[in-house]
Amino acid sequence: MAKKQRKYDMEYKIQAVKLAKEPGGAKTASEQSIPENTMYAWTKAAREGRLDAGPGSHTP
Repeated sequence: MAKKQRKYDMEYKIQAVKLAKEPGGAKTASEQSIPENTMYAWTKAAREGRLDAGPGSHTP
């Protein structure tokens, strides 16, 4: 049987990315019960400017 895919709203993603900056993505993913690959995708999207996580989240 297929797993039901969870949906996360944009605000949740942004807060998770902000949290991941301090202790790291893997630890934040574990603490928030988010799959590590999902956390990686969100932080990558923030670096590329596709997820607006606020100032300092984009790479030059």
